[in-house]
Amino acid sequence: MPHYSTDTVCGITGLLPAILKNWRRAGLISAPSSDKGYSSGQLTRIFSVLEMTDSGDTLSEVHQRLYSAAYISRSGWACRQEELTQQLRIASDNLLQKRLQQVGNDYSSEAFVNDYLRPLNLWLRSDVSEGANERQTRFHAAVMHHAQRTMSAAFRRKSIPLFLEAVSVNDATEIWMESIRLVGQGFRVEVASEAKGVPATASYRHAHHLMWCGAGISQLMQWNYRHKLKDGIPALLCGPNQTLLQAAA
Repeated sequence: MPHYSTDTVCGITGLLPAILKNWRRAGLISAPSSDKGYSSGQLTRIFSVLEMTDSGDTLSEVHQRLYSAAYISRSGWACRQEELTQQLRIASDNLLQKRLQQVGNDYSSEAFVNDYLRPLNLWLRSDVSEGANERQTRFHAAVMHHAQRTMSAAFRRKSIPLFLEAVSVNDATEIWMESIRLVGQGFRVEVASEAKGVPATASYRHAHHLMWCGAGISQLMQWNYRHKLKDGIPALLCGPNQTLLQAAA
C-alpha cells in the first residue's frame, strides 16, 4: 500500500504543513505513520476535508458533518468575511493579525485568498461609509503582515524559490495576497512590492520570476520581460492588467 510524506501531501493538495497540523488537532484527520507517512485512505480523507473547508465551513462545522448524523447549519465564506469586517471596526491590530493567522491555518491558501481575502478587499475598496479608509488601511497592513509571516516560514522549508516583482500597482494589497497564494502552492516567495518603473533586483537566487502587472506595463518593462525570455530566464507576466502603456508624447 503506497504512503505519502507530508511534503508530498502538501504538494498534491496545495496545503501548508501548518494546515494539516491544525486539522489533526481538530480531529478531522489522523496523524501519519512516523516512518511511512500518510496512507492512501488518509489522503482520501484529507481531500474530503479540503472540499468541505473550501466552502468556508469552520473546522467545528466540518467535524460535525463528519461525525454527526444530525443536521447542522453551515455558515460559509460570507460569515467568515463578516466576522473579519466586525474586527476591522473594533479589534486591535494584534487581534486582526491573529484572526488572519487562524483562518490562514484552517483553510487552503487558494480558498483563503480567492474566497476570503480578495472578495473582502474588493468590498472594502468600494465602501464609502464612515471610517472606510481606516478599515482598508488596517486590512492591508494585516494582509501584508500575514504574507511576510508565511513567506518567512516558507524560507525554512524546502520550497521552490520564486521572485514576485511589482511592475505596476493599482491596489497595493493584491501583490501580498498573491504571495500568500503562491506560498501555499509550494513556493518560497521573495516580493518586490514597490513598482519603480525599472527592473527590480532579487536578493536571493530564484527558479521562477513573476512580473505583477496591476495597472499595465511600460514599454521599458515589457522590453525587459522579452529580453529575459530571449535569454532563457523563466519569467512570466501576471496580474489583472497586462496592457501595454503608451509612452507620453
